[in-house]
Amino acid sequence: MNNNPYNGFLNIYKEAGYTSMDVCAKLRGILGMRKIGHAGTLDPMAEGVLPVALGRATKDVDRLGDGTKTYRAVMLLGVVTDTQDITGSRLSEREVPAFSDQDIKEALLSFVGTYDQLTPMYSARKVGGKKLYEYARKGMTVERKTKRVEILSIDIDEIALPRVTFTVSCTKGTYIRTLCSDIGDRLGCGACMEELIRLRVGEYDIDDALRLSDIERMRDEGSLDEALSIASGCAVALGKFDGLHLGHKMIIQRLRACAQRNKLRTCVIMLDTGCGYVCQREEVKQELLSMDIDYVVRLRMTESFRHMKADTFLRKVLMERLSMRALVSGEDVSFGYMKEGNADYLRARMDELGYSFETVDKLRTADGTVISSTLIRNLIVEGNIGRAAALLGRDITIGGRVVHGRHLGSSVLGFPTMNLEMPPELVLPPFGVYAVRLCFMDRKGEILDTYEGIANLGRKPTVDADDVYKDKIWLETFAFDYEGDAYGRDIKVSLLHFIRPERKFGSLEELRDQLLSRDMQEAKKYFEGIKKAEG
Repeated sequence: MNNNPYNGFLNIYKEAGYTSMDVCAKLRGILGMRKIGHAGTLDPMAEGVLPVALGRATKDVDRLGDGTKTYRAVMLLGVVTDTQDITGSRLSEREVPAFSDQDIKEALLSFVGTYDQLTPMYSARKVGGKKLYEYARKGMTVERKTKRVEILSIDIDEIALPRVTFTVSCTKGTYIRTLCSDIGDRLGCGACMEELIRLRVGEYDIDDALRLSDIERMRDEGSLDEALSIASGCAVALGKFDGLHLGHKMIIQRLRACAQRNKLRTCVIMLDTGCGYVCQREEVKQELLSMDIDYVVRLRMTESFRHMKADTFLRKVLMERLSMRALVSGEDVSFGYMKEGNADYLRARMDELGYSFETVDKLRTADGTVISSTLIRNLIVEGNIGRAAALLGRDITIGGRVVHGRHLGSSVLGFPTMNLEMPPELVLPPFGVYAVRLCFMDRKGEILDTYEGIANLGRKPTVDADDVYKDKIWLETFAFDYEGDAYGRDIKVSLLHFIRPERKFGSLEELRDQLLSRDMQEAKKYFEGIKKAEG
């Protein structure tokens, strides 16, 4: 329901034939989000590493663009084009002299260091408010300034005249096709760029780059967060955060204070066990983002993750990939194989690795009870949803997109119902009928309309006993005073008051009588009592 479900950088392998903006457009479709940008344009003919910023990472894209870039290029001697690469119109062709390898080497290495590079006409830099390629496409050449660039190194991979393959590392803003053209001028025969692969941008290496098909697969299997990285220094909160209860919120408060004190971004890492959530994973993530957390990263606790050494997780994941500079957690924090990583381990590594670390004491109720996800899970399973909601700091809520059922609500029972299939990770209260509050949500996760109603949580034994849906768990809700088609709409349903256990009725007519004459009436009495209590 959020326009930006992912926040962070992806190392994308841009394939030849796409512009950098084409890649961003395709990712918007794949990920269902709008806020996407890239760090460092690659020409359509080029391929290789393209760092892409998702969501809130777009505000850090300039930090990434300043990194060193490494390319492998194929230079074609004797051919000069208007674009300085093989895709352009040929302006001249000449025979390539029988250069020695030493001649080629000296010409290429003469560009190592700083030099003033003239911006090519076919480029996105602006002159007079227009991009240079807009003038070039009209056959115009305008005056433009040179830019000081730095060639850090050049290694010759192969000389097979008229082609020279070389690997070059350079600073931001260097045009490799212009470098090829300049080398050709130095040799006196002219040259253009025939092929280009970007091998590295800062810490992003081509060996780790993901193709668009990889992104689709990771989206579908729920592992895309594991590919995200962060460019700015972060204060990190580490934990399961499987309910975002009052104790978790105290950790978040300390995280934000730590980040503000040290001028860092905020990042919450959710260690996902895959089950036992007292709130839906996406709800937790969206609530964290609504608390102005910059990055929320969900790491699945897979078999390989559980066998990762604590040192590897600390160095490679926290420090390098997520740019951790400060860490906030509970005293019982643990990570790494056999839970080698703990609070003492983190304290012992602080000076060596250069981060700060602080722990937050457990939050307790007035009677001294520690507020924990385990306690809340037990309360929910026991049916004490009021007490569980108090420790969570919000109602027990289930959200999702309304799906089609058997359409018995309007056609047989006489009133329409809305069906949600229960997510497998969620801890559920006892099956039965509840008084509920239903909210229709917009795509940004904002509430549109709110209704009172009743809902049945369970397997719907009266209507689905012999149905293909019998093995699924459903929340079927009827909203008082709602008229309209809700299929395909996003809703959130808060379970407020338990009315009765789920049971199988002898007929649909008997079920209808129970709902109309008893369940709805009790729910309405509950809501009347709430209104009286509120004055």
